[in-house]
Amino acid sequence: MHIKVQYTTMIVNDLEESVAFYKDVLGFSEEYHVDLPDGGITIMRSDGGAAVELICNKNFPTGLYSVGTDVDDLDGALAKLKEAGIEPTGPVIPTTVGRMTFVLDPNGIRICLIEHSDEYRRTHLGIKNERD
Repeated sequence: MHIKVQYTTMIVNDLEESVAFYKDVLGFSEEYHVDLPDGGITIMRSDGGAAVELICNKNFPTGLYSVGTDVDDLDGALAKLKEAGIEPTGPVIPTTVGRMTFVLDPNGIRICLIEHSDEYRRTHLGIKNERD
């Protein structure tokens, strides 16, 4: 099992304003944007590689939402977590970039476990080989 932190997810009130802040004030670059029926998602990346995922969706309260990870084997990760007494907060669901579920750390902070598709891993994470 290999888990790598990729970004912090924040729910924002105004996506345009937030993108401008991270780009113009903090110097982040916009990696990509996805329109959703209830809002949108934009990934902003810093020079050092760390990223924030900005989500504008009125169905969620503004603030820190979760820590996003890339998991090479979601089923294996969940089995190991279950051995440690950690259960996912919901089912594994498909997404446009792979499949995911959430677990809670000891403080109740959501950790998003995402098994990204090989295409996403090559295109957005810079991982050349399958499941590296």
